[in-house]
Amino acid sequence: MFRREGYAEPAGLFTLSHLGLVLFFGALAVLFYALTKKWSKAQVIRFFKIYSLILVALEIFKIIWNIVNYGISAASLNRFIPLYYCSILLYAFVIVAFCKGKVQKAAYSWIMYGGLASGLAFLIYPSSSLLFYPFYHFLCLHSILFHMNFILIGFLIFRHELYIPSVKDFWSFVIFSLVFMILAVIINKIAGTNLMFFEKPLAIGPFEKINDWSPLFFQLLMFVLQLFGPFLGTHAVFYLFSRFTPFKIYKESAPNLTTNNDNL
Repeated sequence: MFRREGYAEPAGLFTLSHLGLVLFFGALAVLFYALTKKWSKAQVIRFFKIYSLILVALEIFKIIWNIVNYGISAASLNRFIPLYYCSILLYAFVIVAFCKGKVQKAAYSWIMYGGLASGLAFLIYPSSSLLFYPFYHFLCLHSILFHMNFILIGFLIFRHELYIPSVKDFWSFVIFSLVFMILAVIINKIAGTNLMFFEKPLAIGPFEKINDWSPLFFQLLMFVLQLFGPFLGTHAVFYLFSRFTPFKIYKESAPNLTTNNDNL
C-alpha cells in the first residue's frame, strides 16, 4: 500500500479497478451528501474547516512519502509539488473555509467553475497514480478520493447556497487561477519541472503532435486552455441546465459571455 512503483500490476485506466474505485468513493460521496442535506450553513462551514485540514494533512503525507521514496530532483518534484490544475482545489477549499470577502468569493468561483469540470475529467481519465500503482496503493486511493471531493464540495456549496454561480465572477476566477499558474510556470523554468503539464503533454496524440510541431505554441495553448476553458465549458453547462431543465443553477438568465462583456 505504501511501496514504490513497480512492485505490482498498475490499476490502469478504464479497468475494473478504475471503475471500482470511482464507484466506491462515489457511493461514499452520495451517502455523505444525503446525510448533510439538513445541515445548516454554519454546520457545512464547520465541516469545511475540519475536512480542509484533513486534506492538507494527506497532501503533506504524500509529499513526505514521495521525498522518502524518490528523493528530490527535477523528475521527483513533478510527483509531489501541489501545483497542478487540480491542486488548486486544495488552496481554494482552505480559503473558503477560513477566509472572507473577495478572496473567499474568488475561491468559491474556482471550485464551482474549475473544480467540478476538472474533478469529473480526472475521474473519467485519471492519468496519474493508476498508471503506476495497484488500486489499493495509498496514492491511487488518495487521488480518486481527492478528485471525488471536487464534486462533493461543489454540490454542498450549491445545495446550501454558500455561493451562487454567476458569470460576473469570470475575472475573479481568472485572477485566482493565474496566481497558481504563473507560479507553476516560474518553477518549471527554474527547476525543469513539468507542473500543470505546461512543458510536455500527457500521452494524448493531438497534444503530442502540437508539441512536436512547436513546443512554444503548445505551452501557450495549454496555458490558455487551463486558464479559460474550465470556466467557459462549465458556464455553458450551467446555462443549458438553467435554460432547458428544472435545475436552475443560474437563478436568473445568465448572459452570454460572447455577447455581453459588460457583465464580466
